[in-house]
Amino acid sequence: MMNKIFLSILLIIFCISIPGNTINDSLRIKKDSIYTKYLSVYNSIKLSKGDADSIAFKQLENCRIAFIVEDELKVWKDLIWRYQQIPIFHYSEVNDSLLKGIDHCVFAVKSQAYLDDLLKLKLRLPLTVVALGDSLDYGRALDDINIKTIFSIADTTNLAKDLAVQLLFDGIRLCNNENQTIPQGSRLSYLPAQHNQLCESKLSNQVDSVVENAIKVKAFPGCRVFVAYKGNVIFNKAYGYHTYDERIKVQHQDVYDLASVTKIAGPLPLIMKACDNQLMDLDQSFSRYWKDWKKRLFHRSNKNDITVREVLAHQARLQPYINYYPSLMKNDVYDDRYFSFNPDEKHALKISDNLYLKNRFKKEVYKQIRKSDLLPEAKYKYSGLSYMIYPQLLSGLFEQPYEALLYEQFFKPLGASSLCYNPLDKVAPARIVPTEYDHKFRKTQIKGYVHDEAAAVMGGVSGNAGLFGSADDLAKLMQMYLQKGEYGHRRYLSEEIINEFTRVQFPDNDNRRGAGFDKPLFGNDTLSIQDSYPAPEVSSVSYGHSGFTGTFVWMDPKYELLFIFLSNRVYPTRENPLIYRMNVRPTIQQIFYKAILELESSD
Repeated sequence: MMNKIFLSILLIIFCISIPGNTINDSLRIKKDSIYTKYLSVYNSIKLSKGDADSIAFKQLENCRIAFIVEDELKVWKDLIWRYQQIPIFHYSEVNDSLLKGIDHCVFAVKSQAYLDDLLKLKLRLPLTVVALGDSLDYGRALDDINIKTIFSIADTTNLAKDLAVQLLFDGIRLCNNENQTIPQGSRLSYLPAQHNQLCESKLSNQVDSVVENAIKVKAFPGCRVFVAYKGNVIFNKAYGYHTYDERIKVQHQDVYDLASVTKIAGPLPLIMKACDNQLMDLDQSFSRYWKDWKKRLFHRSNKNDITVREVLAHQARLQPYINYYPSLMKNDVYDDRYFSFNPDEKHALKISDNLYLKNRFKKEVYKQIRKSDLLPEAKYKYSGLSYMIYPQLLSGLFEQPYEALLYEQFFKPLGASSLCYNPLDKVAPARIVPTEYDHKFRKTQIKGYVHDEAAAVMGGVSGNAGLFGSADDLAKLMQMYLQKGEYGHRRYLSEEIINEFTRVQFPDNDNRRGAGFDKPLFGNDTLSIQDSYPAPEVSSVSYGHSGFTGTFVWMDPKYELLFIFLSNRVYPTRENPLIYRMNVRPTIQQIFYKAILELESSD
């Protein structure tokens, strides 16, 4: 026993005595062992044609890209779709008609025979060649085809494919010198947590424990946990199944009903853009932009003087919620004055399979909101009423349809391909995670239709709920917020607007909310994990939003930290409070804060 103690003391003295070294440094080197594999493969990348700045696709909205690969289509798909949902073909199926509409192809090659077959196609569109493994003889064909860029990686593993994809989408960048770290690009990178000097296995073990316990007691059947730190995705895991029958495993690209996270992912970026473009002013009356609230002769309104800022901060005395669908039912049966089982010009609001609501019911919704009583006090009270209005209001303000605006101004250039309303027409049904069995209104299992009944009567397109999306795609929009309005070589919103909307709007009125964004409880850092919202360690400048279906996003500029949790905790019923009772989301969030704070304290 004494010998073991003596040897331990000698080891400590030896570590301390090494110049420029400490015990903490030696532990960090050990933790970095996984990262050395990434560094080794990264440092094997050689550029044969083009330059480092021309490798990445800068403007995703203006470039229709396709990948042509030799094998492992699913591996390539999982890697590429983190950045953009684009076509991926096996080389044996490629022909001119298949590539119609494509204006840039990436060839991922590792065998000479495969490369020779592709070169015989004599494609004239611009090409990027990614050579995996041994060097290939592609030089003789340069005169016959339009190769813009060629780079090689001395490896054929999935790690090499991963780095190639990140390089092509500017998640990482290429430097000519031997590097001890991998330079990040203008979009999210997907490097091990060791890139940020965090212990990946420790984080995984802790998060796995919380999530697996929650799934075991049926807080939810499955979930996604996504965390980015300083622009690098340090944690990105899928857990469990779509449903408790355990038939379909949760995959990274699965799409969840975002519920009230829609508020900051749908109307809010357009409202912020409207303020940037001087089309809207937070301190003007809401009725200036939504005439239905304007008081005039023979048109009563108690909402004439409410400001946009008050509405967005939930301090406008608005009722929390209006349940619209009961007026559409007679004795628990659909009223045929409103519904049709087939779509037509008058019935275009799709509620569920083979059920369509009259278009004019939207006007009834607006009327009920206008006529609703105001609460007695102007203090914080969460309300979704104004968000029912935003799609129509913003369409009028920008003179363009709301969904098209979102897609063209934000989702498409971000590469957020799965962010959408009514996903059944846009996303493979197998990727869509179901929510509740609706016994009252739709009378069916809800999958691909919005869970929220108020958004449902708007045909699924509303500002209060209705957006669906994957964690990776939602992250692009949230990272843009975190980066003060800029992402992937493009500025979407001004830094001033981001700062204005994410600050507490009415601190003197005991209202923690930002303009549209949620904020931590006042004094949150003094509370326990059971009483805090969200985790106690979040900074006062942080912001985000939660969703009724079990979704949650939070951004913290102080720590450059993005946290996303997606689940369908309402499956099969909303009467399941376990996600809240177990503090699942703040507990997981706290794991990452503690790791970062420990890292910072050791520097």
